[in-house]
Amino acid sequence: QLMMQRQKVLQQQQQQLMMQRQQAQQQVMQQQALQQQKIKEAAAEEEERKEDGIVQTTQAANSDALEVETAEEEAAIASAPVFRAYRPLKVKYGLSHPEPIVESCSMASVEPPDVFYRPGLPSSLLSGRRGGGNDSLHPEWLPHDACALSAAQLEALVYAGQRHSQQNPDDTRGGFFIGDGTGVGKGREIASIILDNVAQGRYRSIWVSLSTALYYDAKRDFRDLGRADINVYPLHKLPYGQLDPAEVGDGVMFCTYQSLIAQNKHSERRIDQLVTWAAASGDPARFEGCICFDEAHRAKNLALDRGGKGTKTGEMVLGIQKQLPQARVLYVSATAAAEVKDLGYMSRLGLWGRGTPFPDFSTFAAKIERAGVGAMELLAMDMKARGMFVSRMLAFTGCSFEVRECTLDQQNERLYDEAVELWDDMLTALEKCVEMCGSDGAHPLRLYWGAHQSFFKQLLNSIKARNAIDETEEALRQGKCVVIGLLSTGEAKANEAAERENRAGRELDSEVSTPQEIARSLIEQHLPTTR
Repeated sequence: QLMMQRQKVLQQQQQQLMMQRQQAQQQVMQQQALQQQKIKEAAAEEEERKEDGIVQTTQAANSDALEVETAEEEAAIASAPVFRAYRPLKVKYGLSHPEPIVESCSMASVEPPDVFYRPGLPSSLLSGRRGGGNDSLHPEWLPHDACALSAAQLEALVYAGQRHSQQNPDDTRGGFFIGDGTGVGKGREIASIILDNVAQGRYRSIWVSLSTALYYDAKRDFRDLGRADINVYPLHKLPYGQLDPAEVGDGVMFCTYQSLIAQNKHSERRIDQLVTWAAASGDPARFEGCICFDEAHRAKNLALDRGGKGTKTGEMVLGIQKQLPQARVLYVSATAAAEVKDLGYMSRLGLWGRGTPFPDFSTFAAKIERAGVGAMELLAMDMKARGMFVSRMLAFTGCSFEVRECTLDQQNERLYDEAVELWDDMLTALEKCVEMCGSDGAHPLRLYWGAHQSFFKQLLNSIKARNAIDETEEALRQGKCVVIGLLSTGEAKANEAAERENRAGRELDSEVSTPQEIARSLIEQHLPTTR
């Protein structure tokens, strides 16, 4: 049935592509007719010019016409739509999203399953009106703004609840994947799903995210939905070992991926602490609350049995799912998987394992990889058709582009000059160490200049970030919404710092200076000190 459904979806997509090609061909034929007319007119003009002693060959005219024809054909193909305006098809809750959102044409060609799940949130949130404080069915709900949850966000909530009510063939609870892009409001979606579980008597949830700073964003999302009273516990600030039930009871346990792999000098692990807290009854198999993996792509480097070495993060993400088989697992990421091998930690989607066509993830990944790039798109379409995946993004229609120049103030100029002096001193020291140790200086110098380039790139990024913050604050004062994109974030160096703290039995509870980590790495790992 799955293969027939995929084939049907593929046929629909092929029909749409055929129609688009036919339209493009019709446009090309019209252009060809116009060009033929131009060629005839050009031939007539050529004859007249020959009579007047002016030479212009018909071949040149034909060449010009051919170039125009090719350009028109390419333009027609390029104008074929890639995205389509998005609106929920079968979920009728809420108001339209504040900003236009779109979905890829291939995903839009797939119809999601029928809805049978009914969320337990107050009617004010489900209808999009202002509410809270006077709901007799939900007296604990505080006031919240109108359209606190849009129709698109409520659709994710409904399909997540529906999927979580189903069991996989291997007797684990089904998981749901939110692949929405920046600006759709993934934080609100996570908070709404957790609150829906609270409304139905499941009072404990786990929220795993990238940074401890996002703890405050999580509290804000609950407050915006009218539940500022929800206890959100920062795991990184709690002591290891058994937690006091009087101080840490029902609520949301917020932790980072780094906390999942952390342990102290006494070999007490955070993940064991999480499982013990979640299973308040004493039996982890009975825990039915929500586990949300926000920015889930942090767990994508999971080797499993496909060869190679996986990360501890991926292993712990998979491990906690195994220890809590009835947890309602939610994967959230706008960039979850560029390749099929990145899906290994998403065991709750039920795409492989007992009762599926693929006995294990290795078989599943090998089949998809053999089928090529198109198979990943078909996989996403199949997941949507089965009600386990949504993927929407903001529409960029009407956007403009402008380059802003960041002017350096005296403080930034002084910082840059001091950095230049630091690296000049490091070069002198490196050359002196190479001379004293009698080692080959070519390799350390290559590493020096590579680190030098990375250092100043990150330093300039940090200076630009300050200007971007000023621009952001000004836009917010004008009542605008701001979406910030970062390239070259220095995540690898941050991970190295976290791993170093973990080896020392400590947790990283502050931001990491990427330029400092670059310089530190060069000195600690590549400065010759022995003959």
